This record gives sequence, C-alpha cells and structure tokens, in this order.
Amino acid sequence: MLMIRVFLAIELSACIREKLSCLQQQLKKTLPPINWVRPKSIHLTLKFLGYVEASRISELLSALEPIGKKHNEFSIDVQGMGVFPQVKHPRILWVGLTGQTQALEELVLGIEAELEPLGFPPEEKRYHAHLTVARIKRENAMVGSALLQHRVLESEEPLGTLVIDRFILFQSDLDSSGAFYTPLGTVLLSGNTLKQ
Repeated sequence: MLMIRVFLAIELSACIREKLSCLQQQLKKTLPPINWVRPKSIHLTLKFLGYVEASRISELLSALEPIGKKHNEFSIDVQGMGVFPQVKHPRILWVGLTGQTQALEELVLGIEAELEPLGFPPEEKRYHAHLTVARIKRENAMVGSALLQHRVLESEEPLGTLVIDRFILFQSDLDSSGAFYTPLGTVLLSGNTLKQ
C-alpha cells in the first residue's frame, strides 16, 4: 500500500514569487542566518492532509469538486509580515494577506466540511492565511531581536495581488535539499476538476 504525503494549496504567480525572492534577499542582509524557503516552493496552504493511500487521490478530488462550483474566483493582496508563535522566540517568518480574506476563509471551511466525512478532521485552530518565507531553527531570540531592531514586522509594502481561481492537491516529497511538490489534481473555482 503506497502512502503519499499530500496537502491542498494555492500556487503563487511568477510575479509574486519574484517579489518574495527580492524581499528574502533584502532580509538576508539584516537578519542572522535562518532557513529560507525557496521562492518556487512558497505557496498558500489551505489544508495539510498528511499521509494518505495513493489509491484515494481520485476519491479526494471527486469530493473537492463540489467546492469549486460553490465558490467564485476572488483576489487577495500580499502585504505585511509576521511570525509564529511570537517575536521573542520566532519559529516561522511569514508574509501576510489582506483584502478578500473572508472569501479565503469560507473556501477553507468548505474544504474542511467536504473532507471530514472522509476521515480528515477539521483543524482545531482558526485558519490564519500566510506565506511562510523562512523557518527559524536556532538562535530564535537573536533572530527576534534583529526583527525588532530592523522593524521588519512593521513593513506594509504591497507585494502584489493574487487572483485565486483554483486550488491544487499536491504531493510533498522530502529529500536532503528540501521539499518538492508535485500537483496531483486541480479544482477550478466555478469550474471543473482538472486531473493531472
């Protein structure tokens, strides 16, 4: 029985990836060494499903198809920065999202509702839309101090608008150089499912 690691996410446009890459390059000059996420690997995660049987992929896509028909495309603005869990001891550095975030939350709730009967329980925490740009694995307090000193989290510079007209079921594979993502199927909003 082949088990694969999968998640649902929205792919970013090339333009936004480029702006995130430029932002990372700027921050590298002021922050201590941290683990930067490769720009091509940055995406907007909707739900992490974990390990599932490969034979269930078509079942998952069929369950997600009705969600696409219930939601129209919308757009969100990429702007602002923050950390999880707190700036004194940050573990994740992220770029925020503003604009039609209510539509995004409704899409996530729809996904949760469709997948729960298939054995994927809803998240306990409220969904917080963000784009992870770096992971801090050591010297967290020093990184937090640098973020405060350089007022990184006060940045409100807009990095572009992301039009959301689909979401993708990805397979995630890890190796020594990081994670690689393979699309397994796409659900169009107000449309049909595209099998890869």
